[in-house]
Amino acid sequence: MREVDRTMPPSSGDVSVKAPLQRRSRERPPEIKARPLDERGKIPAPITNLLTRSQQAKIRLISTILEYQRGSITIFSEGEDAHFVYFVNAGVVRISRCAAGGRRQVMAFMMPGDLVGLPDSGMYLNSAVTICPSTVYRIPWQQLRALLLKEPELQLNLLVKVAFDFRQAQRQILMLGQQNIIQRLASLLIDFIQHLEFYDPEKRLLSFPISRPDVGDYLGCAPETVARAFARLEGLGLINRISSRLIQINNPQALRGVLTGRRRT
Repeated sequence: MREVDRTMPPSSGDVSVKAPLQRRSRERPPEIKARPLDERGKIPAPITNLLTRSQQAKIRLISTILEYQRGSITIFSEGEDAHFVYFVNAGVVRISRCAAGGRRQVMAFMMPGDLVGLPDSGMYLNSAVTICPSTVYRIPWQQLRALLLKEPELQLNLLVKVAFDFRQAQRQILMLGQQNIIQRLASLLIDFIQHLEFYDPEKRLLSFPISRPDVGDYLGCAPETVARAFARLEGLGLINRISSRLIQINNPQALRGVLTGRRRT
């Protein structure tokens, strides 16, 4: 992991800090992505960045950029004191929690534009671990709280994001309770193809960084069941697995059609 402090200018002799600063112009500013609450229509509004440029600039002033060079690095663990919140800037972060018996449940895969680490009674309820090389903005919670008190519009944007994540959690509960494993896997793939960071719509290629054990703990099944579900989607001609991390989506619309088929009984 490389930590780059954006709140202080680097000294001329600090090479470890100075090198990342040379890439600053290519970094995506902090974003909060969600679907607006007040747009109506039969077709859902697109998921967009809610922050204005002014809000992004103010958040950057109190942020530290953390660059994780690989997956499987813990950002924070459940039960720890929550001193920071994090904006995912690049990559994927796995959010999980362990039950009393020690079994892990993956709650979500957080992608660019997602916010993680909001405290509950001063603690983290979940653990956050990188899935692949990732970059996050780390913000002291008390400083973000002070900024929210001064910026009512930023408070509203945060509310929209929290409401969006709540609806996604409800969707996850519905998916686990009613969909069969083929539909659950299709839902996950559809989620990823909505993010251009991972999906090339022209070539219909999906960079899918999630391992089978992580997919299994998210969808509520064993890794072997995940492998059979992938094989089933491939047998239907909906996808081609070029490698374990690269998937050809042959027909995105037909993949969505899987969700309307027979469900669990």
